[in-house]
Amino acid sequence: MSGNKLIAAGNSRLKKAADSSVDPAVPAELQQRAATAAAKQASIDGQESSVFARGRVLSGDDITGTPEEQLAYVTERLHEIDLAGKRAEDFTVLNKAVLLEIAQERELHLVAGHTNFSLWAAGVLDVEPKYVFELLQDAARIRAISKLGPDLSQHLTRASARKVMAEVIASQGLEAAQVVLSEGLAQAAEQGKKRPTASLLASIAKGLTTPSIPAQESRSEISDPPAAPPAPAAITALERAASSLKERVYSPLAPAAVKAALESDPVATREHLERLETELQHVAKRLAAANRAVVAVSGQAEAAAS
Repeated sequence: MSGNKLIAAGNSRLKKAADSSVDPAVPAELQQRAATAAAKQASIDGQESSVFARGRVLSGDDITGTPEEQLAYVTERLHEIDLAGKRAEDFTVLNKAVLLEIAQERELHLVAGHTNFSLWAAGVLDVEPKYVFELLQDAARIRAISKLGPDLSQHLTRASARKVMAEVIASQGLEAAQVVLSEGLAQAAEQGKKRPTASLLASIAKGLTTPSIPAQESRSEISDPPAAPPAPAAITALERAASSLKERVYSPLAPAAVKAALESDPVATREHLERLETELQHVAKRLAAANRAVVAVSGQAEAAAS
């Protein structure tokens, strides 16, 4: 992926860690930042510090207990370090973009003796000029998808997926983007995948758009049927509520979707489900009252007819 190429190219010039306790395959600066950030967040949340704090590399001595406990520990730590790595990548892209944006705005490449900004930046980062603008675009997308919230945006680790979702936010709005990604996660889980592909997200987003009315053949004024009067706003609201229930509530509650959410963040999943249950109870009360009103009106109509 182009995003990974950018990160790899930008990081290739960083000094590798000399300390043997830090993985030499990863720049020490990024390991330290990611570990420090994770430790700070854990402290804020009232949890124990991450086992990866201060760039620590695990060993077999850390994995003890029954086979089931060892499996749980390995799985949880893999998810933790994978997420930390993704955050470090975003950290790298965003900060590179800020530096490049300022350099371009203030024309600092001219100070360096270059008339072409992209050529100067490409030389500094040791990448091809086209990747400079791809990096800037990817950073803009990372900022855009952050509006989805950490529970959803953490699953958009690929540049192609970020591109699709950024376009959905721009064209259909934040609420539609949340629906698209939630449905994408549910379908990906049903397929045995950790996260949805860009093509899957694009397909779901396309399905949410209102289909355009095909061009009608020209007809005479006599043969044209009278235009149907627009439905009252209250009726339209009920229709929209009924049609959106499956895509906004039913799909995220699918067993595979709930399982994926629990693997990602059990605490947040429990909180959201409790909140959803409360809201559904409120909805159920209103729905019952609405149905009583329907029965009452029907009874009055029948009485009047008799």
